[in-house]
Amino acid sequence: MGSPVVDIAILTHFLSPYQAELFNEISNAGHFSIRVHYLHRSHHTRYWSSLNLSHQAVFLREDTKALSDAMRDFETARLAILNYYNERMAQKLIHCRSKTGLPWVFWGERPRHHFYYLASRMYRHLRLRALHQSNAPIWGIGRLAVDGYRREFGPRRTYANIPYFSNLERFSRSAGSASARPNRERTILYSGSLIPRKGVDHVAAAFARIIREGLSAKLIVLGSGPLEQMMREHLASCMDRVEFVGFRDWETLPDLYAVSDILCVPSRYDGWGLVVPEGLAAGLPVISTTQTGSAMEFIQPGHNGWLVPPDNEDAVYRAMRQAVTLTDEQWREMSSLAVRSVASHTLAHGAQRFITAALDAIESWKGSPAPGRKLAARVLP
Repeated sequence: MGSPVVDIAILTHFLSPYQAELFNEISNAGHFSIRVHYLHRSHHTRYWSSLNLSHQAVFLREDTKALSDAMRDFETARLAILNYYNERMAQKLIHCRSKTGLPWVFWGERPRHHFYYLASRMYRHLRLRALHQSNAPIWGIGRLAVDGYRREFGPRRTYANIPYFSNLERFSRSAGSASARPNRERTILYSGSLIPRKGVDHVAAAFARIIREGLSAKLIVLGSGPLEQMMREHLASCMDRVEFVGFRDWETLPDLYAVSDILCVPSRYDGWGLVVPEGLAAGLPVISTTQTGSAMEFIQPGHNGWLVPPDNEDAVYRAMRQAVTLTDEQWREMSSLAVRSVASHTLAHGAQRFITAALDAIESWKGSPAPGRKLAARVLP
């Protein structure tokens, strides 16, 4: 006997702590029975420890039967949510759902605009032709994503802003002691993969520059990646002010945020960027870019952080210099505003937004729900 029919079938790339937390919260809310189909259990650039799952999860690459079971889920679920399209198995599930005539949604990060924009848009058009040929709603992960998809797919469908959410309470515990921190030199934290897209070269160059000027600061580099050696070379003249701590499991991250004063994440491009709300929740004013989805959602320049153009080393340097020269009173004010700016970005609120958008997608599909199906009560955001 097969497993029972689910209300919502979800396809996503790989299991991360953040998606696990959100899907657990949605499942525990009890409005829908959800089953999440992960293409992979892990990713080669991530080393997270095992995660506690309270939602139904299927790992498609681990079971030869999993694809046929997933096809059944995507043929029968009240709603299908597709969060990934870049593998053949994902393509099969997208086309499987689109042929049923039942409600489905595409949920994704902002389509990237870069030098190869035309080629990448043609590639997306090919991979998502089922989406182009339908009126299926699109959920953008952040306002930038919504705007990007509306430009690419046009106005003849519904769009919703459903960003990523995670448990920020574990970071906010450290923010409570911010006002009691003793006078000290500013500690800048970088948290993320050490890759070109994240702008780590600008972090290293800007920090070395402010130290050469005689300013007092420390730098913590949290993460690993191919540009670590390059960063070490850029920072060779001030390595006594730098600590490389490598990759850390997600449960240990709040301890490093708690000993820092500023978060610097100058990504050339980041569809969302969960580190930004994490840093703000920990009371850290954040330096980020106008090409980072979460930064555009939460950062108010001059209040809780700095927004700089992407791929602009001088702009990162100027923001970093302002950050390390803040007076204690200025820092405490920005820290307080940082915490308040993400106070409502909770897992419970994220689950409500997801459930509300799911109900809207079902109710508005071809004007009415399927015959004989009674919808759950609407959940207000």
